Amino acid sequence: MAFQLPFSFLPPPLVDKIAQVKTIQRIGNVASTLYPHLGEELIHVESDWNAKQYMARVLVATFFNFLILLGGGLFLLEITKNNDLLWQAPLAALFIGVVSFATIVNYPELIARKRARKIDNELSPAMRQLLIQVKSGVPLFDGMASICTGYGYTSEEFRRMVKRINGGIPIQITFEEASNRTPSKQLRRILWHLSNALKVGTDVGVALQEIISDLTKERIDDIRRYGQELSPWTMIYMLAAIIVPSLGITMMLVIVSFLGVDMPPIFFAFVLLFLLGFQIFFMDFVKSRRPAIEDI
Repeated sequence: MAFQLPFSFLPPPLVDKIAQVKTIQRIGNVASTLYPHLGEELIHVESDWNAKQYMARVLVATFFNFLILLGGGLFLLEITKNNDLLWQAPLAALFIGVVSFATIVNYPELIARKRARKIDNELSPAMRQLLIQVKSGVPLFDGMASICTGYGYTSEEFRRMVKRINGGIPIQITFEEASNRTPSKQLRRILWHLSNALKVGTDVGVALQEIISDLTKERIDDIRRYGQELSPWTMIYMLAAIIVPSLGITMMLVIVSFLGVDMPPIFFAFVLLFLLGFQIFFMDFVKSRRPAIEDI
């Protein structure tokens, strides 16, 4: 699936057409210099745009997101005749516009990280199968073809390399192209080791054994770091989701009872929504930090 511009209220074809304006392209070229890694991240997500072209589209999408939100907010205020909030509509639209810009600019990096994580999770078992194939006397190319299925995004990367080699591209050039394309640092290091082994004529099996050993050590270190991180995150969870809401609400009720002020029911609904949102966010965050252990 081709990479698409996210979080834009305008249809992508219209954004592309407006971004072709030379003035916007020049502004995008200047703005892209503020994000030196944007071009590399776009390559990792297999985008057809370079940094200048993508930044031009980011600026167009952000500007029209701001205008649409501003127009919608002013329209609602006009309908409700609530002039007291008139000054808040531009501020709200500006804030959401800034958030939209930051989100769209960093979206390629987010997608690249997710893709790299999926590749890394399948590298160890894939490399073990490749090692078994090579140790059994199977050529490296045939061993690579054997891991083109069954290992998710890792198989997809090797499937592309096998296709390029079948097309007549030398294997070392194919490794270099894949290293530039893939967002996984571990896969880049593996391809570098294999390329060096082929250049100097050493045993590829020895290189694969060292690669697997390094991958296993890194995964064990990741698990150890994850275990060390759990303690402070557990403390934060207990404070934010258990201690502060329970004791805070109790103290709030005691204070308002002395003051003779009625607690609005919407306050408890807000607390409930906050706790629900925090629970979902925290579970997703911990899950995203958890390393894969199936391949150790």
